[in-house]
Amino acid sequence: MKEIDAARGEAKVLSSQVLESIGLKGRTSSPGPSISRCDEDPRHLYEVVHSWSLWGVPEADMERSMERLKDELPKRGWKVVSYGRDTSLAKNLELIADSTAYKFSVNITFMDKRRSKQYDSPKASKESGIMVVLGSACFRVPDGKTVDQY
Repeated sequence: MKEIDAARGEAKVLSSQVLESIGLKGRTSSPGPSISRCDEDPRHLYEVVHSWSLWGVPEADMERSMERLKDELPKRGWKVVSYGRDTSLAKNLELIADSTAYKFSVNITFMDKRRSKQYDSPKASKESGIMVVLGSACFRVPDGKTVDQY
């Protein structure tokens, strides 16, 4: 069992760890963690998702930061479970890691506009960036409470 505010706080701390590990000073999106119901028991189970992105940094720096993440995240209690090119046409560089202390995973993707442009995708970004999606396992609200009460 976990209070929703506590889970939100953990998501913020873990996202900050990821940003510090990226080690770049660019522009970042600012929405905070969101709460979603888990299908298994939507009245009592919830998950936390915190998505954000970083851009405004040279592509070469972003690519090096992805390599740095492979080394830095394990020092902060993360286990890297996957690193390499994804299955998209652009073959974006992707890192997936699990927190060993918390029940969270993170998917970090470097989307290089130079690679996306060659496929003339309508979804191709005008600017390269690093997309971070941090998600939790399903947590149960404390006894006597429902997800609606938050």
